[in-house]
Amino acid sequence: MNNLKRSYIREILDAIDENTISFAGGLPNEDLFPSKQLKKASKKVFKNKNSLQYSKSQGVDSLREKIASFYTKYYDFETSKDEILITTGSQQAFDIILKSLDAKNLVVESPSYIGALSAFKILKTNIQEFKTFEQLQNILKKDDIVYSVSDYQNPSTNTYTKKQREEFANILHKKDVYFIEDAAYSLLSFDGKIRKPISRLYKDKSYHLGTFSKIVAPGLRVGWIRANKELIEKILAVKESLDLHTSTFNQMLIDTYLDENDVFKHIKKNAKNYKKRMNFMADCMEKYLPNFEFKRPKGGMFIYGRFNNIDDSMNLAKEALKENVAFVPAEVFYFDNQKSNEARFNFTNCDFKKTKKGIKLLSELTKR
Repeated sequence: MNNLKRSYIREILDAIDENTISFAGGLPNEDLFPSKQLKKASKKVFKNKNSLQYSKSQGVDSLREKIASFYTKYYDFETSKDEILITTGSQQAFDIILKSLDAKNLVVESPSYIGALSAFKILKTNIQEFKTFEQLQNILKKDDIVYSVSDYQNPSTNTYTKKQREEFANILHKKDVYFIEDAAYSLLSFDGKIRKPISRLYKDKSYHLGTFSKIVAPGLRVGWIRANKELIEKILAVKESLDLHTSTFNQMLIDTYLDENDVFKHIKKNAKNYKKRMNFMADCMEKYLPNFEFKRPKGGMFIYGRFNNIDDSMNLAKEALKENVAFVPAEVFYFDNQKSNEARFNFTNCDFKKTKKGIKLLSELTKR
């Protein structure tokens, strides 16, 4: 444990200030938070003394019922409240799931979400990477754990097609492994289309992770795990050992907000705003950073690509930070921190003026 390192992105967030143009963290735009609605809901929740009391480890019943209904209605994935466990942010789910399983081998996409990699490393899990389904099939052994972000992947923005989801599920069935499907961005589609989870095709040994951080507000730290009842029972014991339960008040706040508001209308408004921000950043990149090769994503919060005129994006990131511009070099998204010319840019939490200025500053740095 003495060699533990903090998340690069969390360190960057600590280092930046009001003068920094940040494309680094996956921060939703705070101007879009439903602050008035949450304030109204909080007044109602405060009237209930139970909001400040201990509550069930699995989570508030009515909130779990609502989340289960999301699965049944929008994902076409029949789910009951007994198949939902509320977590303190989706990040906690990694810790809970891995501690509930005996498996030591974990297989992740390459590149992969840095928060998941950090959680896996701290538990001293043996990590292997895959880029193709052929590699995945060759690596996997019975009861291994597979981790994937199936929609608008962080960082690559990749989204699996219907055919690819079926192929992925077939491999999982064939190898009889555990599957963690991270759906943090699955509702942030620019076209409003909600794709069916891979877990829907592989129910018995899968964990589908969701969060209100990207669709309501991250500071509330409320996420969830969707799994069958047998798996929920196992992870419930781990959840109790960590924090007894997720904040009662925050659960009841979101529950009341959902009672009084159409969260999917709110998500649609956010997605429309994010699409504009993404296109503006992409336009700036094409104009001022022509050596940065990328594809415009169809959802999520990031643009991901590679610099054709530099070999190491980490060096560029360090130089950029000196000029008060922050982005994330792809090196941190590989479990072995391999050198890379790739990079991830967040477009959701920076206004147009700063976005243009930041991209132009990066352009100057790449020419030095």
